[in-house]
Amino acid sequence: MAGERSSAWWAVLRSALLFAPVLAVALVALAFLAGELAENGASAAPILALVLVGSVAILLTYQVVQSLRDLFASAVETVGEVERCWSRNDFFLFRNSYIFIGRDVFRVPAVQGTTLQPGDRVRVVHYPHTGAVEELEVLTGADTESSAARG
Repeated sequence: MAGERSSAWWAVLRSALLFAPVLAVALVALAFLAGELAENGASAAPILALVLVGSVAILLTYQVVQSLRDLFASAVETVGEVERCWSRNDFFLFRNSYIFIGRDVFRVPAVQGTTLQPGDRVRVVHYPHTGAVEELEVLTGADTESSAARG
């Protein structure tokens, strides 16, 4: 079973495993701050802390839920034109490349991210909720015509 999974699926699993414990800590901190606020009354510092930790908890919840949804989803295919390419560091540790196609953002392997240019027509096989790319293919003129005939 492990041999059947793609590297994109494993990346989604790593994401879920990385963010789920941080979410649990944030939720415990949120409960603690809410209890302190209820016990000691409202003042600026606890309310600010509650808002900050609550915001982080919401963002982490979104990330964990999207990752868990993709663990049980099938990959889908998107064909379109690359509108924008960029790279950035996530958490100051990981360098990731991204492409923007239509209304979707996809995280692509760094090697492929450097070769893509805006205007390239591509076929992306990806997970629907996280945008983790399983397969990326730059389409030539003949490939574009055959994709149009299929879709």
